[in-house]
Amino acid sequence: MILVAKWDRGSRGQGFLTGSRRGLEAGDQPNGPAMRLGAGMPGVLVPAAPEFFPLRDMQTLSVSDVPDKFTPRCTVVICTRNRPVELDRCLEAVQRLDYPRFDVLVVDNASRDARPREVAARRGVRYVVESVVGLSRARNSGARHSDAEIVAFLDDDSVPAPDWLARLVVEFKDPQVMAVTGRILPLNATPGQERVQSLPGGLDLGEERRAVDAQNPDWFRLANFGGIGNGGNMAYRHQAFDVWPGFDERIGHGTPLRGCEEHYAFFLLIERGYRVIYAPQAVVYHPFAETLEDLRSRHLRNLGASCGYMTLLFLEHRPYRGAILRYVAQWLRGDLRTWRWQLSENRRITPRWREMLACVPGPIFYFRALLRHGLRRDSDRPKSSSAA
Repeated sequence: MILVAKWDRGSRGQGFLTGSRRGLEAGDQPNGPAMRLGAGMPGVLVPAAPEFFPLRDMQTLSVSDVPDKFTPRCTVVICTRNRPVELDRCLEAVQRLDYPRFDVLVVDNASRDARPREVAARRGVRYVVESVVGLSRARNSGARHSDAEIVAFLDDDSVPAPDWLARLVVEFKDPQVMAVTGRILPLNATPGQERVQSLPGGLDLGEERRAVDAQNPDWFRLANFGGIGNGGNMAYRHQAFDVWPGFDERIGHGTPLRGCEEHYAFFLLIERGYRVIYAPQAVVYHPFAETLEDLRSRHLRNLGASCGYMTLLFLEHRPYRGAILRYVAQWLRGDLRTWRWQLSENRRITPRWREMLACVPGPIFYFRALLRHGLRRDSDRPKSSSAA
């Protein structure tokens, strides 16, 4: 089932959908402490997005500020599963994006009930179902259902800033750029929670723009181990899906090898001779761990997934085995990941022995993923840069 709506421009440059029902009940204010969802989920309150909805409150990039008014058509893909409340909040923010040419596609990745479809219908956006669980599979499905020049991806529980899409898209003026990521900041975090997010295990990569291609001597490490960006805030040139097999459906959320699918995408695109940009001005707000203990737990889970991903790289990409071993040696020595936005003190949040123990199941995750999804055929394997 696909639902289609017309996208119009508001008087302040904000997008809205004609014929769609408002997401706020009468009397509610978008800048108040909470948003009440529309019909279908009565009485449900969710935290409001950060205080950025009035455009004057942010250093926004208006479409008129984009060099040469570079505004290719875009599709914003939101993959969702069993989170209709968060999806509604995300769509509320997406409808306020300051960009003239985009449509929205919700990919329902096997939700338990029809509530995500109801949210999409109420918001007036396109909706498709991907019945096989897996975030990589859902993203690939979203790209297949788009004919726009740029495909941007959001998590269903995230909230983009109004200028988010414009900030990502302007980087595609460079024809060598195949993917762009942005900054991910805590949603409604207190000062104490913001401090937690700046410790190891957080997603914030800081305020410095990065352009990474194969000419960068550190490109392999940056691409594969979190130095460019993360999947909750990224966009791809649609042409990328013609020169690269798409997100590897053996890995990512919903598979035994949870996570790292976006890093694998960056690696394969750079290996083919293209460039990936980290654009910190393109901001998305996302729920983060609220306590140090929550951050520790997530950090340890991510280490297991990272070790499984290293197993994939080591076994399937033999020319890079030396680089992988050097990276592991640097980690064992405790070398700092200088690309991360971290506090200068208290960098270690878990004992080293717990981190090493968390890595043990990693290879098991990889082999379980192979058993579930099977080995790729030789014709599907990524080509090396020399063969591309």
